[in-house]
Amino acid sequence: MGGWSQMPRRDVGAPPRVRRRWLRRAVCGAALAALLWSPSADAARLTSSEHARLVRGEVVSRPLDLDLPQGEYVGGVAYAIIQAPPSAVMAVLEDVTAYKDILPLAREAREIDKRGRDSLVAIRHASKLGDVGYTMRVRRESAKLVRFWVDKDRPRDLDDAWGYFRVEPAGDGGTLLTYAAVMDIGSGITHMLFAERVRKLAMGTPALVRQYVQEHAPRRMAQAR
Repeated sequence: MGGWSQMPRRDVGAPPRVRRRWLRRAVCGAALAALLWSPSADAARLTSSEHARLVRGEVVSRPLDLDLPQGEYVGGVAYAIIQAPPSAVMAVLEDVTAYKDILPLAREAREIDKRGRDSLVAIRHASKLGDVGYTMRVRRESAKLVRFWVDKDRPRDLDDAWGYFRVEPAGDGGTLLTYAAVMDIGSGITHMLFAERVRKLAMGTPALVRQYVQEHAPRRMAQAR
């Protein structure tokens, strides 16, 4: 992502064994990253059991960890069915004022700039453990897809993060929402203590989007008439 991760230049002074180990790690990480950044046919990869859980109103999530040369990323892919048309869900994903409600523990979300197709959104999360702030670049790439990534050129408390929202028709006027995200929260003890908590919070995002859409979509549609 804009931010989406550039591979570091090879250290020509490194021993061949080190270079080979770095290359294997980079190739594996790049392959996993390509999966995350290729959101097509998400629904086709869901199992019959996962489909049944979605119909029951559950959020289905799959963990994803990326070990890249630039850091250890934690996250996953999560799905939910929303009883509203894709256009209504996409309208929420494009509304920065909704981000405080659809992002876990968000206390602030405001657009601070526009750069071409990208909206720059200042976001702050708060919990008992402290605050985390950063600027996210958000880009609508198509009628179905919104990508986002941390702007590394601005002050931030989060090393890196990137992902996407995807909306697809789910039958009966509903929407299958796919949310994918990975975050580099640091290594060592920080990663060990907080990685799973961060993942669990992130994978709850589709439920927050669904709640917001179902509470606000009727009013939005009435205003549009």
